[in-house]
Amino acid sequence: MPGNFFDYFPAAPKAGNWGVFSTAFGTVSTPPQAVYPGGQHPRGRQFTWEAGRTLHEYQVVFISRGGGRFESSATRPVKISEGMAFILFPNVWHRYRPDPETGWTESWIEIQGPGMEHLQKNRIIDPHRPVYKTAGSSEILALLDEAQRLARLKPSGFSIRIALIGLQILTLLYWKQRHPLLSPSRTDRLISEAQNRMMHGTPENISGANIAGELGIGYSYFRRMFKKQTGLSPKQYQAEIRLRRAKDYLQNSNLSIKEISEALGYNSPYHLSLDFSKRCGMSPSRWRAGILQR
Repeated sequence: MPGNFFDYFPAAPKAGNWGVFSTAFGTVSTPPQAVYPGGQHPRGRQFTWEAGRTLHEYQVVFISRGGGRFESSATRPVKISEGMAFILFPNVWHRYRPDPETGWTESWIEIQGPGMEHLQKNRIIDPHRPVYKTAGSSEILALLDEAQRLARLKPSGFSIRIALIGLQILTLLYWKQRHPLLSPSRTDRLISEAQNRMMHGTPENISGANIAGELGIGYSYFRRMFKKQTGLSPKQYQAEIRLRRAKDYLQNSNLSIKEISEALGYNSPYHLSLDFSKRCGMSPSRWRAGILQR
């Protein structure tokens, strides 16, 4: 990543319509034994270790070199090492600093907007669990490089684009925390192959049991690992694919409900209508009529 750079910028008009927008970006290296933090930041963003600080915004902070310490009023003190990240939450007191023996390089993206509030409300991000041990730091560094380029050049829409990069980083942190594998295991690859077969197979061969047999995996183990990786059971995943295909046929073809039910492997048009109505709140015919009237 290029050398030290940070900037604070006002929100663009209507930036909140996107759900998130950024009001600051920075990357700064603090050498060993240096005073921290430096005195170049705006007064409202400065803090001392003794007093700490409370912000009104969210910040995603990534440590790419060195280590240090993080504390907040919502969690116990945490030792920070290279490749770790933490989130600063609005109205939550915090403080952090590099180890004087090592210093550190930190990068941050400041984000505001209802999108962040939604993530916190749904416990995707949580002030009680603000620290992330990451794997695959090269992905995050590449995203931060792009964010820095945007912050320097400030093209149209740059604050929204930087915030969206921040969301990408949060997504990586979230999933890598829950699936901390440095590389896909054999099971991961088999589950990915199962997803591909379900998506592109015919109704006769996309059931989870059939695919587990083809891949040489016991179905109980396959079902458990499939849900762990996708968040859905094989049956639920298959149902989502069927629903998507049904909607595609209804919107983009002249096939009858009977023909669609046969194409999707339903026992009868009645079973298609029953399943579709249960999942969409209306019959396939009514859904099709509503789409065609738009």
